[in-house]
Amino acid sequence: MSESLWVARLLISDATVKKIDSLHHVTEEQVREAVVCVAGLPYAWDDDPERGLRALVEVTIGNRRVLIVLYPVDDPMGDVFALGSAYER
Repeated sequence: MSESLWVARLLISDATVKKIDSLHHVTEEQVREAVVCVAGLPYAWDDDPERGLRALVEVTIGNRRVLIVLYPVDDPMGDVFALGSAYER
């Protein structure tokens, strides 16, 4: 992961909030704090055949390394992503 990403706005569905909280013990607030308007986020693009293009972002939440999966959203303002998942590496 050599590039950096800027996330100006993060969309998170209710279903994703429930999934990351119950399965991965990561809260919506933790994800937002880790990626929204944070400079220099390390990431890599992944073009998954089933899920499409997504950014894989590595962050630290507490003392855990967490992989956050972000899908670019077509938005005129740019830098808008939808959260796919967040889980400990």
